[in-house]
Amino acid sequence: MVFSDSHVHLHAYADVAGLLERAHAVGVGLIVGVGVDVESSQQTVQIAAAHNGVVAAVGVHPVHLDAPFSSQTVKSLEALAQRPEVGFIGEIGLDTVEGRLPFERQLDALEAQIAVARSLRLPVNLHLRGADELAFDALRRSGLPAAGAVLHYFVGDVELVRRALDLGLFISVGKPVTRAENDDLRKAMRTIPLDRLLIETDSYPLPGRTTEPSDAPLVAQAVGDLLGLSADRIGDVTTENLLRLLGPRSPGLSRFDRN
Repeated sequence: MVFSDSHVHLHAYADVAGLLERAHAVGVGLIVGVGVDVESSQQTVQIAAAHNGVVAAVGVHPVHLDAPFSSQTVKSLEALAQRPEVGFIGEIGLDTVEGRLPFERQLDALEAQIAVARSLRLPVNLHLRGADELAFDALRRSGLPAAGAVLHYFVGDVELVRRALDLGLFISVGKPVTRAENDDLRKAMRTIPLDRLLIETDSYPLPGRTTEPSDAPLVAQAVGDLLGLSADRIGDVTTENLLRLLGPRSPGLSRFDRN
């Protein structure tokens, strides 16, 4: 098997080939490139088409919503999502911390994109930040696609794990789990069933930030240390989970198979 990174903003990098080469060198062979608006989603689809082991997620991030969701945006996403390189609708969700639109307007956009996912039988990649209770209640009311959903970059506690699992979500963790000071998160990590777990880096370029997909094995090692398992075991399980979510949209991985 290979390590996987379930959430990377590849469109934001100038040297995508170099980024992927460094990831492949440490055994990361499956990467989900995630869009945040229509333009970046288009770029991500192009990247996935050009690189083995990359699958695209297309969607509009709640922080990138600066106007009510239009029917034209829905049509653009529907057209993109039918490309064979696309495996998720995302990054979509609700954000009451940085989001510019009121919660109800964000919810309209989320429900419209979930409807696209449902019609195309695609899983969704969820960004939920702030107002956890409102967000989970909204998801419960609107429903999630049968193909599944991932709560990305989880940094919550045991109670939030319980609520996410009750909704049927997969839970994806990143580098915060490697830090000893994140005690609540590390305790919560021990309550996530292995068959609902993913790992990610949420990589995107920022001044002074060095995180990139090649760090996925470090996340796997930290998770393994907490659970008494090897990093390779965590890599195997989380990649299998991601492939299960992707289903028929899974990319070819033979080039990076370590077995």
